[in-house]
Amino acid sequence: MDKSKLSYYEKLVSVVLQNLKNNYIDGFYCRTSEEAKNKVLNIIPPGASIGMAGSVTLKEIGVMDELMQGGWKVYNQYLPGLSSEESLKIRKEGLGADYFLTGTNAITLKGELVNMSGMSNKIVGLTNSKKVILVAGVNKIVKDVKEGIERIRNLCAPVNAKRVNFETPCGETGFCDYDLCRPPKYRRMCNQLLITEGDWEKDRITVVLVGEELGF
Repeated sequence: MDKSKLSYYEKLVSVVLQNLKNNYIDGFYCRTSEEAKNKVLNIIPPGASIGMAGSVTLKEIGVMDELMQGGWKVYNQYLPGLSSEESLKIRKEGLGADYFLTGTNAITLKGELVNMSGMSNKIVGLTNSKKVILVAGVNKIVKDVKEGIERIRNLCAPVNAKRVNFETPCGETGFCDYDLCRPPKYRRMCNQLLITEGDWEKDRITVVLVGEELGF
């Protein structure tokens, strides 16, 4: 990343980390994907069980490969060859794991986490899991919740629709058409919205910010 751009992002990171702390959310900054991967691996103790929600960021930093090959029990609903029933069963089992690992669609300067989900797996994991780790590139930082929602509807959703070959209006046009995107014609990717302003339990949630542009 360009040095001037990185310097700009790192100023935002310092604000976000302080506000995460104020919100009872633990936060770390890692300059590179490799550092972020090692940070996650150091947080999760050997033998712990891990559930997850889909995240391009986790794939990009390489942490899922390490976890699958290491001494952890990973509930991976995305393994090749699984039937939809098997995938759903693993997805639900992962919600009761020791750790829930995912990314975030957006994070505000106030340290708020903004996320949408199609099947609620991510929402339930973020709200109910014993421990949560979210990894995000600095490109996920937004000014406020409104900007975070706009980011999800007009960037995350259309790009992910193309990535997984999911038929939605935004996947065709690149922009959210809230009124058109309704069943039975379309299966919405944006069914549940969660805004995490803070947490009751201190440091239950850990955010690892990475000094790279990762995910969508």
